[in-house]
Amino acid sequence: MEFLFFIIFFISVICLIVGLIKPHLVLGFLKGDKTRKKVILVFGTLSIMFFILCGLSAESPVPFEGYESKKDVSKISPEPEKEQETNKPKEYESSKIKTKVYAASIGEVAKTKLLQLTSWSDGAISIKVPVAWDIYTGGQCATKSILARDPYSELKQVFYFSEAGPVYASQQRRQIDWQNYNMIPGSYRLPYLDSPLVEPLTAENFLKNFGTLANMPFFQKAFPQVPIMTDVKIVNKEEIANKPAYATDGKLIRAEFEQNGKLGEGYFYIITVKDAIGLGYGAMFIGITAPKGLLDLITPSLKKSLESYTINQQYINNCIQAQNKAVAGILKAGRILIESSDTIMNVWENKLKSEERMSAKQSDATLGLSRLYNPNTDEVYEVTPEFYDFYQVHKSEFEMSDLEQLPDDKWEEVPLNGAEHIY
Repeated sequence: MEFLFFIIFFISVICLIVGLIKPHLVLGFLKGDKTRKKVILVFGTLSIMFFILCGLSAESPVPFEGYESKKDVSKISPEPEKEQETNKPKEYESSKIKTKVYAASIGEVAKTKLLQLTSWSDGAISIKVPVAWDIYTGGQCATKSILARDPYSELKQVFYFSEAGPVYASQQRRQIDWQNYNMIPGSYRLPYLDSPLVEPLTAENFLKNFGTLANMPFFQKAFPQVPIMTDVKIVNKEEIANKPAYATDGKLIRAEFEQNGKLGEGYFYIITVKDAIGLGYGAMFIGITAPKGLLDLITPSLKKSLESYTINQQYINNCIQAQNKAVAGILKAGRILIESSDTIMNVWENKLKSEERMSAKQSDATLGLSRLYNPNTDEVYEVTPEFYDFYQVHKSEFEMSDLEQLPDDKWEEVPLNGAEHIY
């Protein structure tokens, strides 16, 4: 029928053209005057009418390369199983493709798409850090500390404080210090007089109070770039097996927190100690943090950073010559950082294994939220399943505020590590 309409349309157009030149050649079937006006009326109308009919009767175009109608599929796939598959809704077929592509787990992406590290040294210590990150150091010998931070995303950071404090580990000690200060006019004000009370001195209590400690003037003077983490929420905690005998507590903690109005999460390796007069310290405070939802993707990279920490032998000798009473701490620092990074990785791997088992029970739609698309750069990013929901609410905290769910036609794209590329 389409072909017939096309023939009539074609003849009408020819007659219209010829009739405009010589009307009597195409209007022989009409009585009366044969004018160009009648040519336009008759053949112009026919041309328009059959042009529309051609369009209406045309078959729908093939939607995509390799498309086959249900009739064609039934011819080439007579088996019962395949016939049933063709009758399933498109949503099922789409989700099946997504599940197959998602076979590369978050752990595999994080381990294979590592942040590029570069060597850094100040002559005393050496460490490998992600390219273009800022490095800050403070303290000397046993109090030597370091912080590496992404200048474009401050929540991406790794730090090691060998002696963070003091805090009050005893209410009695705090009262004594305040009484002495108030009773003696003009007496020396202890720099830590306003430090928080952390009682009992556990690792999780120290972490919850670290933001207050970091805001103290004496701490800001010693290390002004210290991360000020507030509103800490403990997600998980594990005892450190080989903590020193003198420690009051030692734990590896996964926690969520807020830093400068931005939500983040991190792994924190904390050993607390209490001295004879009732003051407490984070004698070993190590952290790996990232924006909420990106921690699992950045952990393997920052683990390699921690375990690369080394101390210059000449620096150690100088500390010994200065008779630094706590020099043993710096001698052990490199070994402790390796041990802590291994502990963090063990917890990280166990967490992902648990989540992979849980993800098998989740819907394909939930799995589909594990990748985000940047329409400005045409890039695809691998993120953890919970990051998309977090990003929807807090996208103003990111420079990339236009990220969206991955379109169906982008699932074949190789994803980038979201922890490295999302700012």
